[in-house]
Amino acid sequence: MLSLTILLVGGSIIAFLSLQNTMVVSLHFLDFTIPNLPLYYVIIGSMLVGLLLSYVIYLVHTIITNISLFGKDKKIMKEKQQVAELTKRIHQLELENVKLKKETDSEADTNSI
Repeated sequence: MLSLTILLVGGSIIAFLSLQNTMVVSLHFLDFTIPNLPLYYVIIGSMLVGLLLSYVIYLVHTIITNISLFGKDKKIMKEKQQVAELTKRIHQLELENVKLKKETDSEADTNSI
């Protein structure tokens, strides 16, 4: 519903703009000339070119952002794997430490007075 309202308001503005700017102009671009062009075509065309350029810039920014996030996601996964491996190693060392403590305690008991 919101998009329909925005389209209706935008269409009304364009219609009002075209009714108010009916004078004709000549458009010169490099070696090309377009004579007798209504002014509202120039205004609307300029707005559309601006919207198109801003959309292209937005797409380029989005692509660059997604590429950098993908690289960071890979780095995060690598770091998580490293944390898991280190946690396993800590657990193994704790088990080995408990085992050595038991061996040391039993030897101390046999050698005691």
